[in-house]
Amino acid sequence: MSALLLALLLQAAPAHPVPTATPEAAQAHGAPTEAHGEADPAEVIFHHVTDQPFLGIFRSKHMVFLLLVAVVVIVLAQLAVRSYRGGRVPRGIGAAVESLVVFVRDEIAEPNIGHGDAARFTPLLCSFFFFILAAALVGLLPFSATSTGNIAVTLALATVSFAAQQWAGISKYGVVGHFGSLVPKGMPKLLLPIMIPVEILGMFTKPFALTVRLFANMLAGHMVITTLLLLIALMGQLNWAAGVAMTPISIGLAVFIMLLELLVAFIQAYIFTLLSAIFIGMYAHPAH
Repeated sequence: MSALLLALLLQAAPAHPVPTATPEAAQAHGAPTEAHGEADPAEVIFHHVTDQPFLGIFRSKHMVFLLLVAVVVIVLAQLAVRSYRGGRVPRGIGAAVESLVVFVRDEIAEPNIGHGDAARFTPLLCSFFFFILAAALVGLLPFSATSTGNIAVTLALATVSFAAQQWAGISKYGVVGHFGSLVPKGMPKLLLPIMIPVEILGMFTKPFALTVRLFANMLAGHMVITTLLLLIALMGQLNWAAGVAMTPISIGLAVFIMLLELLVAFIQAYIFTLLSAIFIGMYAHPAH
């Protein structure tokens, strides 16, 4: 947010007769341009929430922070495991990780998948929860990016969840039994041409819902923060006094939304994990 605020304040500053770069040169540096030298607000917003090159070396900023978040999650898991060595009671990071793992196991996996099958899928659900939570929290740091704000990342997560859903049914009932259970027993044959396409469509709407829900929520929060800070530049272009007066209001609201994003990070990690567990349980126990 600090880098974005600095850029917007510079944009709001009065114009001086200094040489300006060509639109081609500005685009080469990833900056939004307009024909009259002023950035379009929509371009500024999307420039700061979409994927961009990073440090002039990496082609995808989201990919860099995706890998960074993966490393962070692995390191936290290793630290939590080490805290159990020697029969010690875990403290600090170990205790925090343990409480979240127990929460995922007892409050998400067990009630929605069942006691017999929950243990198989708890590690996967924990991976979803910790990765999504870490990605959202890291995305709030200055000069960072939220990798789950990229629809390709959320689609990959949803694809893994979809594969787990199908495996939950196939591993218990076999391929024929799993797909055969999609149509309720005793249904009139005249309805089969309607119900089979509906059930197949419903099978793929589940990962679609997971993809769009997570992507849209992560993207929306950053767009709101960017828009609030952009008000400083927009008001400054009208009058410098208006820009100064708008600064504390915009910053205050942006800070409030960022604090709200901390809560949203936990909520979105919980919802994605919960829905995945529900969908897995639906295929593991189709009779229910």
